[in-house]
Amino acid sequence: MDFFTSDAFVTIVSVVGSAIGIVLALRADIGKRIDRVEKRIDRVEEGLGRRIDRVEEGLGQRIREVDQGLGRRIDRVEDRARTDHQELVTEIGKVKTAVSVLGTKLDERSAPRRLVVQEPAGDYAVGEEPEGGQEDGPEAQ
Repeated sequence: MDFFTSDAFVTIVSVVGSAIGIVLALRADIGKRIDRVEKRIDRVEEGLGRRIDRVEEGLGQRIREVDQGLGRRIDRVEDRARTDHQELVTEIGKVKTAVSVLGTKLDERSAPRRLVVQEPAGDYAVGEEPEGGQEDGPEAQ
């Protein structure tokens, strides 16, 4: 029992008690630091989440604007294409009509015809020259 009352025992108990106190204090300090780091991480995550939300909203708005602009452009291009197509159809119709007319004229010209000789009406006897016949020739001079 003298050991429990000796200075060595008290020193050992004091050192062990102090070591336990230091370990517990370090453990509590580390726990607080971990809690603070976790809170910082949570704040950073929240801040990043808000930033991401703002970026997503901005990108969504930009995408909608671009989509609307592209829609308007597509509508204008479609209108222009319809107009050009209608003009082209009209011009093709004119060309078809012209080709048809030319074809008809070619058919008329290339169709075999009878040769018709019309003599001027005149009174002359058989064997006589028609009126004006000799006057126009080289012997009349």
